[in-house]
Amino acid sequence: MSAGRAAALPPLLALGLALLAVACDGQHSGPAPAATDAASPEPAPAQTQPAAARPAPASTPTPVPAAELPIVDLHFHPEPGWTGLDALFDEVGVRMAGNGASGPDQLALDLARRYPGRIVPFGGGDDVRRLVRSLGSRAWEAQDAAVQEFLARLEALLRDGSLRGIGEIHVNNAASNIAGSPVYRYPADSALVRRLFELSARYRVPMSVHMDAEPASVAELERLLASDRGGTLLWAHTGHYADVALIRRLLTAHANLFCELSYRISISGSRSATSLDDRGRLREEWRQLIEDFPDRFVIGTDLGAPHPPSYRYYIGFWRGILEQLSPAAAEKLAYVNAERLLRAAR
Repeated sequence: MSAGRAAALPPLLALGLALLAVACDGQHSGPAPAATDAASPEPAPAQTQPAAARPAPASTPTPVPAAELPIVDLHFHPEPGWTGLDALFDEVGVRMAGNGASGPDQLALDLARRYPGRIVPFGGGDDVRRLVRSLGSRAWEAQDAAVQEFLARLEALLRDGSLRGIGEIHVNNAASNIAGSPVYRYPADSALVRRLFELSARYRVPMSVHMDAEPASVAELERLLASDRGGTLLWAHTGHYADVALIRRLLTAHANLFCELSYRISISGSRSATSLDDRGRLREEWRQLIEDFPDRFVIGTDLGAPHPPSYRYYIGFWRGILEQLSPAAAEKLAYVNAERLLRAAR
């Protein structure tokens, strides 16, 4: 329809047509109507990590029961009367054992060759005892040529790795000697013992010292420990000869002191180990001491003569002690500490 003809329409009709045109135009150019529920998009599913990619929760290793822990015995005298040690050690769960022979060093060396990896030979103990008995103060003051010759022989065996420790050196057994055995009492910081301790430091081997905890000897021991912090001293039978307060003080003051706990049922026929109660269990103060210094104690048996039944009993006794400790302390006492000391040897 042309504009000229629309102008001739009646006014009301023209107005209606105009309104209709506006309405039709709004349907095509106005905003889109709001979306209905039917038109709403579905939410995207949450992203989940594949099970295989998730980190596994940390697992806590199951502690080894005390009855199954390997044991390293650092107060075992390698005497020639021992036979079948591989089978005996396997039976009782002893990984290795060692210290000095009651006689010449060659006895320990021979047994170590018979049982490689099971016997740890220490040396020098028998020579020191012999020299002290024959020379007296000239021995511990290192004034005799025989002492110098001994020290040279000992160093050669340490240098080539034949010996892995020094001892057992008896500086004071006046209150702890086995009935009928010789009594020794000379300064723990004497010239001879200092020379031995220097060898301990030079070759990184432990030195086993038998010393009663008399005040004078303790003072000498502290001077020895301070004389060379590279040396390592194993205080033999610590559980028999010193109380908890003293040992705690010494362990705190001297990082190069270690306690070797070779327990005996009695000493000289009458004195029982003060660390045990009447049932053979650790007293609480001793248990706490070991827990407080778990890196500083090692096991020992110290049988006076080869006797497999007694050795089985002693190792069984030690497993009873291990059961009274936390798993971590028990493992260190059983073998970790001893192996760490022996691995340091060069």
